[in-house]
Amino acid sequence: MARTRSTAGSPAPAAPGRVPAPVTPKGHATRAFILQSAAEAFAERGYGDTTLSELIARSGLTKGAFYFHFASKEQLALAVLEEKQRQWREFVQEQVLARPRAIDQLLALGPAMIRLHREDPGAYSAQRLTRDLARVPELADRVRAQTRDWIELVAGIIRAAQRDGDLAVRLDATALATILVAATDGLKDLSDVIDPPSRARRGFERRLQHLTELVESLSTAGPRGQKAE
Repeated sequence: MARTRSTAGSPAPAAPGRVPAPVTPKGHATRAFILQSAAEAFAERGYGDTTLSELIARSGLTKGAFYFHFASKEQLALAVLEEKQRQWREFVQEQVLARPRAIDQLLALGPAMIRLHREDPGAYSAQRLTRDLARVPELADRVRAQTRDWIELVAGIIRAAQRDGDLAVRLDATALATILVAATDGLKDLSDVIDPPSRARRGFERRLQHLTELVESLSTAGPRGQKAE
């Protein structure tokens, strides 16, 4: 189990006495394809209901080729989670943090999430795997630390908006960030429950837009980031 945890982002370890073969560009492309196909499976069914056999079948690889990259479902799931979180942070850096004012960054988080989910059918795997893998004792601390890092990033944006005078300083930045992260993840789960499958995505997007409007109502800034008189 410990070996699986420490090698989640790397090819499966070689047998004792063997020198690991170098990973070729084709190997990197194959690994990326496995991660994406697994992300889509985990997004659809979650960790518990997705079998290793299903993941191998979706990859189109033989078992031997698959196991060269990932030795277990747990190892693959953790690698998917880390990759999707990396992609999300990169997306936030480009789409959100590039904005000059912190309040605009905060209000851009919801639309950025909507866009990411539209463009990547595997994006929701991050939320599902975070919840599922946090219940695995050997992985819980690592998953929780990643979640706390994301909450702290949002809290940092909130604190910057408070320093700019665009959010009330009485608000607890960490508490508000925790609520926003939890609400975003929860809205996706709720939409899957209360909406027909054909309308679940639109329901999620609509509710996330309402959440963004609620956050905007907390702002002391007027239109286009200008402070209200």
